Amino acid sequence: MRTDQKKIDWPRGPDARGGNQPIGTTVINNVITDIGVWQKQSSFWFQATTARSVIKGNVHFNGPRAGINVNDGMGGGDEITENLLLNTCRESGDHGPFNSWDRAPYITTIGLNAPKPSVFPAFRNIHHNFMLANYNSQEAIDNDDGSSFYKTHHNFFVYGEAGLKSDFGGHDNHHENNIYAYAGSAFGNGNNLRFINNTCVLPSPQGYSSDCGDLPSGMKVGGNAVYIPGGNISVCRSKANPDGVPLNTWVEKTGHDKGSSMHAMPTDAELIEMGRKLIGITK
Repeated sequence: MRTDQKKIDWPRGPDARGGNQPIGTTVINNVITDIGVWQKQSSFWFQATTARSVIKGNVHFNGPRAGINVNDGMGGGDEITENLLLNTCRESGDHGPFNSWDRAPYITTIGLNAPKPSVFPAFRNIHHNFMLANYNSQEAIDNDDGSSFYKTHHNFFVYGEAGLKSDFGGHDNHHENNIYAYAGSAFGNGNNLRFINNTCVLPSPQGYSSDCGDLPSGMKVGGNAVYIPGGNISVCRSKANPDGVPLNTWVEKTGHDKGSSMHAMPTDAELIEMGRKLIGITK
């Protein structure tokens, strides 16, 4: 290095502070169907190094992979709302109507700590959508590979192996006030996750794990209405107590999972009406 050359404090990680990325793209009121005939692994909306997108009022069905795919966490601040997604993952396993990845930190000035530079994206909001996680979907919302900073609320999700998923270091994913109809399980564990005030209609009593044991740092569970066949669910099974504890007893006697309750299965008509009210369908 020359003695007169100034030392440059290079950022650590991909630098998106220049703003040379798509910001504020809108995709509104489209019908997209039968994609993936020529290009496999395609989605009706895929974004990478893109922020503050608005994906609203779209109908998508019949696709080979996820319907909406978000490649990374750059910037964040996207809104995904009032969409109908179904018949995705027809030619692949896992994923679901929505899939996300986040494998590298991007420095921006539009993220969680804006206008200060930060690698933390602003929360993405996924709300008031109707998604059928049929065919080979793993979840309706698949926050995969470190995906973080998502607020998923007031959605009607039907089918899928699970509800809230956050893996490979993912964190700060909040699922609140959603309906999960006929999902295999309600949620998995992770750091700074929230599973609050949701309605879980589960075919198996094994599908709701409550907040038993040592939860990861910052994880919160409570206020959930759990519907299962027969209406009786036990949680916190162990070798010492293989039968577990009735959920209502766990909530009332220990103070855990505050506000959660167990119920018998609703009829299809009741469940449909619950979903209509939640996402605001009035006709």
